Amino acid sequence: MTSASPKRILVVDDDPAICRAYSEVLSASGYDVVTAGSRADALAAVDRSAGSIDALILDIGLPDADGADVARDIADRIGQRPTLYVSGWAEDFWQLSEAPGRWRVRQKPIPIPWLLDTVRWLADGGEPPPS
Repeated sequence: MTSASPKRILVVDDDPAICRAYSEVLSASGYDVVTAGSRADALAAVDRSAGSIDALILDIGLPDADGADVARDIADRIGQRPTLYVSGWAEDFWQLSEAPGRWRVRQKPIPIPWLLDTVRWLADGGEPPPS
């Protein structure tokens, strides 16, 4: 019997340390993680993946786009993907009313247990974790 392929998570954050940390934590939990530092890098990663992205972790404030814009760009290419939006900014700056699909949002820093529970919910479905 063959096991299913691991779920692929695309992490988009302009802070390389955050990309590295999320990648290490998620990879250790069995996810296939792809990282990008900008909208342009994220779209290139989506194109390279041939659409095999199961969930997104998007920084709301990227240097070349808003996180919700990146989610819409990705949805235009491969369909909506469940998304965790993260931000170093306070809630007053979050513009997610037009964000596509199923999503959660959290201000950085993200507690690791919450990150794992949320990614599990986004990638695998089921009941959402507590806020």
